[in-house]
Parts: sequence; C-alpha cells; structure tokens
Amino acid sequence: MKKDESKRSNNSFILIVLVIVAAIVLLIAWRANLFLSNYQKYYAGDVRNFRGDLTKAESVPVYSDQTSIRDLLLGPEVYRIQIAFFPNDTENSFYLASSFEITNKLGIIFRNILGTEVSTFYTEDGSSCMVFYPNEYIRCFKSVPINSTDELFPTQIEPAILLLGPSHANKTAVTIENYLITAEGQSFEEIDRTYTDLDLAVDKIILVLMDYTSI
Repeated sequence: MKKDESKRSNNSFILIVLVIVAAIVLLIAWRANLFLSNYQKYYAGDVRNFRGDLTKAESVPVYSDQTSIRDLLLGPEVYRIQIAFFPNDTENSFYLASSFEITNKLGIIFRNILGTEVSTFYTEDGSSCMVFYPNEYIRCFKSVPINSTDELFPTQIEPAILLLGPSHANKTAVTIENYLITAEGQSFEEIDRTYTDLDLAVDKIILVLMDYTSI
C-alpha cells in the first residue's frame, strides 16, 4: 500500500513538473511571437497590433543606424516629438494614419519605460501630452504640416519625424540626420495588401524602439 502511495506521489510530482515546464515553454514561445500573425508583436505584457506586415517592416533599411533612432526618441531630454508632413489631398489620410500609429505606439513604449499611470492634457499650441507617474515625466506630440523642411527646427528636446509619401519619396527607408527622422514610403498602393510602404517605414521605427525596451 505504501509503495502504491509513493508511486502515485512520484507520478503527481512528475506531472506537476511537466505542466510547469510546458507553461514555461509556451510563455517563451508567446514572448518570441511564435503564435502571432505577421501583424502582431508581443510587447510589455500584451499583443500589439500593427498596420503593416512586420516581416516586411524588419527589412526596411535605416540610414545611418538604428541606435540613432533610440537615442533620439528615447533620450531623457525629449519633451515633444514633432510629426511633420507635406499636406496633400491624396495623401493626407495616410499621414493621419501614420501619425496616429506613432503616437499610439510611442505612448505604449513610454508607459513601459517611464511609468504605468498616465494622465493627458493639451497645450495651447495643439500638442497632445502625456504625464507618466510617479515621476511626472512629460512627453508631447505635435502634428506639423509644412510647405518646406526649412520650417522644421528639430532639437534634442523637440526631435521631429518627417513623413514622406510617393509625392516626395523615391524609396522606402528610414533616415536619421541630426535631430530629424525621415520615414519614406515609395508607394501607397494597397492592392493585395492592407498596408502601404509608409506603414512599413513607420513600423520599422517602432520595432527598433520596442526591441530595445523589451523586458
């Protein structure tokens, strides 16, 4: 009788160990995005949905290097991020979608690294701002329609992301120069897919930041 009880105890212990190992393996696989679609990424405890195919976004070139993106947008001096574009009746909706994606995803990233409790407010110049507690860090976003890049004055405190569609872009890439990040989309064609080249360039910026700040 005692042998049977001991055997059952051993079997129960083995079963518990196997369940724990399986749970760990599943968690690792989930965090490695093995069960997600090409439009999803696991980040900061949840599945994040993207507009573009992330396998395509990963291949978007960055000039000069990805470290510059991280240093520019995640620097402690950053207060406001300007999102600039050239107004165009046929492209404005795409710029609006990209601006929303940048603001939304960067908000998630900032919550992950600065604090979880957030309040929002708007400034007189139309900037949308978030306050991250407990240290009350502030990060703002401002949409900036421009007629010329001469109207942009990006700084370490207020870096800028310039969105360029087909009317101004001849490639799909991300370029960093001083305090300006340019996201270019060569085509806005959406035939047989639900995203544009600009979506891929914007997603590339977000992926670089998420990969760097993943915990």
